[in-house]
Amino acid sequence: MSEIYPSDQELLDLLSDPETGVEYVPTGTAPYYLQFRKLLSRLLLATKRANDFRLYSEGGLTYGIKPGQFWSGHSIVDYPGSTGNVLADNSLFFVYLDAAGTILFKEADYWHEPFGSEVWLAEVRTLNGEITSVVDSRAVHSMAMPKYDRPVIIEKAVSGDQLNHAQSGCIITNAGATGNVVVYLPTFDYAGTRYTFCVQESQMLMIDPLTLNIRCWSGGGTPRYTLYSSTIGDCVTLVSDGNGNWMSTNMHGSWASGVS
Repeated sequence: MSEIYPSDQELLDLLSDPETGVEYVPTGTAPYYLQFRKLLSRLLLATKRANDFRLYSEGGLTYGIKPGQFWSGHSIVDYPGSTGNVLADNSLFFVYLDAAGTILFKEADYWHEPFGSEVWLAEVRTLNGEITSVVDSRAVHSMAMPKYDRPVIIEKAVSGDQLNHAQSGCIITNAGATGNVVVYLPTFDYAGTRYTFCVQESQMLMIDPLTLNIRCWSGGGTPRYTLYSSTIGDCVTLVSDGNGNWMSTNMHGSWASGVS
């Protein structure tokens, strides 16, 4: 059965919607066109946020995305919107924004589980040189319920990498390194931010806390004293206490310290 409306009399008696503030045009109002524009103006104000990040077809294989804002860690990212984005033909794409507001897409048959560091936009299907369907996925993203057993993200570090809050919970390795790899901890110290470091190549993996301290291990903690190891299998988990210190909640192997 289809959804029913209120009775005719109830509809005629309505003056305004209490949640949105949209006012109904009273019967017999003149000039009607002016009252209708007032209603439309209020309705657009009430629905404007629903347009954030909306993906739309521009014809052919080209699409645009409306502007919007989202939280990434403790920062607000302003996405200015974009036009002229192009997809390949004859496939199904899942389009999303990463934590920096960069458009990415996957050519796949289904969404992967959310990692909390991306904004899902739409499922877009292309066929014979056209975008044939756009399925809005923004509501799915905002209503997602993360699983407690979500996959852990493993990232291969490159020397000079500056970690950020969005990477909290990741495992950082030096897999594939052919020389020393220096990784810098964030200079902010949001309590609970956590990284695990693992040595996977017999090259030095160095963890630099910059102006903060790495504490709670046998070597104590001094600003700009790094942790380092080149022994495959060594690992350490560092957690920020929110007071300028990184605590080693778990350490395995022969980590040492020195001035960076």
